[in-house]
Amino acid sequence: MSSEHPNSTASEVLLQLQQASKTYRRGEHQVAALQDFSLQLQPGEMVGLLGPNGSGKTTLIKLLTGLCKADSGQMAWRQGPWMAAGEPGRHLREIGALLEGRGAAYERLSTLENARYFCGLREARFDPVHFKTLADLLDLPDVHAPLRQLSTGNKLRAALLGALIHKPTLALLDEPTLGLDLEGVERLQALLRHGTAQGMSFLLSSHDLHFIERLCGRIVCIRQGQKVFDGPRQRFVQQEHHYQLRLQAGSAGLPALPAWLSGRQWQTDAEGIGQLPLRDHAEACALLDAWRAELPACKAIDLRPIDLREHYLRLLESLPQRLDEVQP
Repeated sequence: MSSEHPNSTASEVLLQLQQASKTYRRGEHQVAALQDFSLQLQPGEMVGLLGPNGSGKTTLIKLLTGLCKADSGQMAWRQGPWMAAGEPGRHLREIGALLEGRGAAYERLSTLENARYFCGLREARFDPVHFKTLADLLDLPDVHAPLRQLSTGNKLRAALLGALIHKPTLALLDEPTLGLDLEGVERLQALLRHGTAQGMSFLLSSHDLHFIERLCGRIVCIRQGQKVFDGPRQRFVQQEHHYQLRLQAGSAGLPALPAWLSGRQWQTDAEGIGQLPLRDHAEACALLDAWRAELPACKAIDLRPIDLREHYLRLLESLPQRLDEVQP
C-alpha cells in the first residue's frame, strides 16, 4: 500500500496516511471533505498545506490528531502497524496541534500553568529550560498572567507554546499566523526554524502564501478533498511569466505587439484596460523601448511583478484534478 514521497526512503517515514476518505452530511447533502487522500511525512521536514476554504485542510488535520475518524483509509506511525485513519492511539503523545488559529488553552490559567497542564495530559516531563526557550522565541510578555488578560495575538503565541511544550515529533499547525502582527509572524518563523533544527516535523496549513513560501521546502495542495499537488516548493511556484503590464490606451487604442511576442495577445478587463504577461524584466524593458513613440498617447501604464497569491490562484485553477496527472 506504499505511496512514498519521491525523496523518501522507508526508514525515514514518520507518518503514513493511505487513501483516507471523509464525508460530512450538510442538510440533505453529502459533502466529501477528503477523497482517497494519501500523505507521507518525514522527520525534520516542514510541509506547507495549501488549498481554498472548504478544500479539506482542517479535516485532514483533525483526522491526523484523532479528533475525527475517516470513513475509510489507514494510517501508520513510525512504520508501526496499520490502524484505521483517525483512530486515537499512543502516537498522539508525539503530536502537537493548533486548530484554525486557536489552541486548547484555558483562559483562566497562565501560559506557564497551561504548559504544565498539557505536559501532564501527555505524561511528558515539564522542562523549564524548554519552556523558557519557547517563551523567549515567541517573546511572550508575561507567562504568569491569565490568558484572558492577554491580547489576541499573545493568546495565539501562548497556544503555540502549549502545542510544542511536550517536545512533539510532529506539529500540525492550522492557520498559525491568524491574529499575529508582523513581529508575531517573525517570531513564529524563528520558533519553527528552531523546531526543525531540533528534528521536529511540521505540517503548516495557511492562506498566508508568503509565510509558506519562506519556510516550506515541500508543498501539498488540496482541492475539493483531493490532493492535486505534492512536491518541491520550487516546482509549485514555477511560472513562465513574472511581470504583468497594464495599459490604459488613448484614442489610438492599444499598441500593436512586436513580432517577437508571438503567441501572446492583449486581454482587456471590464474597464477596458489592456493586460499583458511578460517573462522577465529584460523583456519588459525591450517592449517599453519598442513602444517609445506610442507611450505618450496612453493614459496610464503600470508594470509590476506578478503577486504570489495571484499566481497561486491561477495555478490552482489550472491544476489537474488528481495528483497522478501531475508530471514531475
